[in-house]
Amino acid sequence: SLLGRGGFGSVFAATRLSDGAPVAIKRVPRNRIRHWGELPDGTSAPLEVVLLDKVSPGFPGVVQLLEWLELPNNVVLVMERP
Repeated sequence: SLLGRGGFGSVFAATRLSDGAPVAIKRVPRNRIRHWGELPDGTSAPLEVVLLDKVSPGFPGVVQLLEWLELPNNVVLVMERP
């Protein structure tokens, strides 16, 4: 179900199949991504992914990025849903 929509994409509520955990899935059209950065392994990624990768594991209150993937027209972020 749709949790929210804005200028940078849509966020949906979902359930992770592997363990039933609630997650949020953010879909961002590639043409809306203006800034890219580099992950520690050298992978090019949207700046939002790079920043979440840096702060998610160690800062309480920051939504954890669980995984992300690039599709032909979208970037999809899978995040914890508190």
